Amino acid sequence: MDTVYLHQPLRTAVAVSFGVGLLYWVYRLILQKTKSLKALDLPVLQSVGDQDIVKTLEEGHAKYPDTPFALGVPGQQLVVLPVSEIDTVKALPENQLSIKKHHYNQFLGEYSYMGTKADEFDDAMRYLLVRNTPAVLASFTAEIDYAMSTVLQLAPNAWTRLKPRSIMPRVATILSGRAFVGLPLSREQDWIESNVNYTQDVSRAWMVLRFYPHWIRPLVAPFLREVKTLERNKALIGRKIAQLLADQEAQNLSPTKEKIPGGDMIDWFKSRYQAQGKTATAQQLTRDQLLATFASIYNLSNALTYVIFDLAAYPAVVDELREELDQVLGPNVGAERIDKTTLPRLMKLDSFVRESQRMSPTSLVNIPRVVTDPNGLRLKTGHVVPPGYLVMVRAQPINQNATLYPNPERFDAFRFARLRQQGGANENRWQHTSTGADNINFGHGIWACPGRFFASAEIKVVVAYVIRHYDLRLVEGRPRPTPKYGGLAIFPDAEAEVEFRPRF
Repeated sequence: MDTVYLHQPLRTAVAVSFGVGLLYWVYRLILQKTKSLKALDLPVLQSVGDQDIVKTLEEGHAKYPDTPFALGVPGQQLVVLPVSEIDTVKALPENQLSIKKHHYNQFLGEYSYMGTKADEFDDAMRYLLVRNTPAVLASFTAEIDYAMSTVLQLAPNAWTRLKPRSIMPRVATILSGRAFVGLPLSREQDWIESNVNYTQDVSRAWMVLRFYPHWIRPLVAPFLREVKTLERNKALIGRKIAQLLADQEAQNLSPTKEKIPGGDMIDWFKSRYQAQGKTATAQQLTRDQLLATFASIYNLSNALTYVIFDLAAYPAVVDELREELDQVLGPNVGAERIDKTTLPRLMKLDSFVRESQRMSPTSLVNIPRVVTDPNGLRLKTGHVVPPGYLVMVRAQPINQNATLYPNPERFDAFRFARLRQQGGANENRWQHTSTGADNINFGHGIWACPGRFFASAEIKVVVAYVIRHYDLRLVEGRPRPTPKYGGLAIFPDAEAEVEFRPRF
């Protein structure tokens, strides 16, 4: 085909026409958005930026603490529900309220597989993972020394500045990889890099694409660097999984096969296919692996970064946590000895991790659901939210509730340990992994995060290792780092530094 060249005046005219058309489209989008939100017969609050959205939510809660309100956010039709509606939404099935539709829209399901149909993955995460936490814990304790020493690489007897948000994704990838696929794959550098980059590229691509309506994203996405690298990383991970399956088949034929901790997750995925009379393909297991990778590493990296900030900011807390390790594990015994019997006894550690999460959640809202019931979602207040709208519960009125948490603005590392000591139902209610109307940071109801036991165990192993092997402190003259905001998401400061020094 001959190439057609446009003269400069014509190119300018085309560009101007495109620009005018784009501005008109944006105007129509805003007009349509305003009309659609006003059609809800709810108060409408508009947010104009990532920092502004925090103030807008606070304003909405102050004005409408017991009733819903609509929130104008680019690319979304959003209704913020009061805390009193948690019981309304927590148990409704997918054909009435869908978390999968939200995940597909929010996390670029067409590229990340989030929110796509993956029954075997869902079964493995909701049932096998919960029942087999001890096996996962054994993977973490077997790998923690390698992960930390490889990633940190600190000089002895010296303070070294590190950016926790830069190193924690690699730590999480190595530890989770040991549980997911096992050795030697979990330690291969291209595997680690691809998983870290995949998770970050999904997040970065979303930060760009969230301003576009869903129908135009397929036109824009192929030109984004983040999407291109995401696809390359997916392809590499797929090749690695295919080779892993071939290696496992060869090992199964060997009478000298040795079982070492790790690789359980991929076996659990395969077992769910076998239970239905299927043989899992490399493509299916790649999808399952990528789902597990994004769900775990994305949130784990943020949570681990926050606990490092808190360990550096509160040295007295570190002293008490070390004393608890001495009492439960033995003097100078580290994270490598944590198992299913000792982990539940580390109550102060559990409390510290939950308090860190309370003070530094990953989102301004939680329990996100897209209304899928053709008749809409009927609330206790009498309002009906039509199908297609995204509903969420604001998290901060719970996390900062002075009745539940006296002096809620203060970091009190062991408040939950004290609450658990009251006995009875409090023993379970105030654990890190417990969900309820007083803790929705892991969600709540039938779709509460099934990986929270996995995440909690991994965070505790990392914290135990860090306080045994390192001293930490904030950089002199700098306060504890404050979070950043991207839409409704909350991120740790990626540039913030903490100083580490080996203890021995």
